[in-house]
Amino acid sequence: MLIESDLKMPPSPPRCCCSASPRPPPRRFRPAARKLIYVASSRSSSSSSSTSSRSARSLPVSPTAPASAARPISYAFESLRPADKRLSTSTSASRLSTSSSRTMSNFWADVVNTTAFSYLKLSIAASTSVAALLSTALYFKQNDLIYPRHFPPEARTELFTPDKFHMQNWDTVDLQTPDGETLRSYFLRGSGIQRKGVTVLLLHGNAGNVGYRIPIGKVFAEQMGCNVFMLGYRGYGLSTGKPDEKGLKVDAETALDWIFKNDETKDTRVVIYGQSLGGAIGIQMAARHQDRLSGLMLENTFTSMRAVIPNVFPPAKYITRLCHQVWPSEETIPKVESIPILFLSGLRDELVPPEHMKRLHQVAGSSTKVWRELPDGSHNDSVMEPGYFEYINDFVNDEVMRTKKAQ
Repeated sequence: MLIESDLKMPPSPPRCCCSASPRPPPRRFRPAARKLIYVASSRSSSSSSSTSSRSARSLPVSPTAPASAARPISYAFESLRPADKRLSTSTSASRLSTSSSRTMSNFWADVVNTTAFSYLKLSIAASTSVAALLSTALYFKQNDLIYPRHFPPEARTELFTPDKFHMQNWDTVDLQTPDGETLRSYFLRGSGIQRKGVTVLLLHGNAGNVGYRIPIGKVFAEQMGCNVFMLGYRGYGLSTGKPDEKGLKVDAETALDWIFKNDETKDTRVVIYGQSLGGAIGIQMAARHQDRLSGLMLENTFTSMRAVIPNVFPPAKYITRLCHQVWPSEETIPKVESIPILFLSGLRDELVPPEHMKRLHQVAGSSTKVWRELPDGSHNDSVMEPGYFEYINDFVNDEVMRTKKAQ
């Protein structure tokens, strides 16, 4: 395993939510440590848009700008525990009262206790041990190390579905790739008062499977009102095949083709959202299809696979040229010139140093580059940091919605 490892997590996550003992939230999630309180709000998307213009929109945000410069937006976040923990998902006015307001920290403290996010945090520490013991396998076994789709152990046999997280307006999509693979994916329809004509292609990192990211998709769909296509890569979850750089590009191309042709999404603004490896895939897709896209969002993405390997396993720095899974993001992102790009950087990323994201921001060809820092964000939990989804929502409202819709 070369990217998404977290050696600090216990080696044996709970097998199901009903048997999991509740874990106290991480120390930095304690509400007392946060100043921003996110109060439930029922304001419409039009009012949000009218107050979200930036006077310096044409200028990129400097990587040195403090994260606090971004404006918080109010949300009525609902719990994303799986359905076996029966919680109401009502959106009545009583649920949108200030008495039910909660901090972003408390919201994600609930989410992190679900089975999905327990596995996401585990992020296959065992794979890094394999890399340390078998460094010579970098060439012959590098696909298994770089794309650890078998970890956690259930990742290839169990796939969470959106109804586990109280979602109703969704479909299973079995994509058929040109080279004969079947990709088990999900399409979540945007809903709620913030509903927009935006479709997000969600490209996840290299561990687990697409089911573990459904809580993220739910926030996009139900809190931001975006359609979400959650791509299940080849060899991951219940999809067929084996992953490699060429094949994952085919998978993403197939997903974009589905979005561009589907009756529900073909006339929407299409945005790519990529985490880590997913960001590297997203950069390749954006360079090829920027004339049909309206934005690109990157979280904790590396400049190239060869550049990040020594940070995960220092002795391998002498043999990185043997790595045939290149993912040359630094070489490709200068070609992305006509769409806005959002950079979400966890400053405590222990696997992909923040310098990688700063470098990508520096060389990106777009004239609209928005930099947002997550001071306490590590590689696997930046999504849980306060401000994360506010930054995304601001980007969608301020930049994506102003980008000319692809014809």
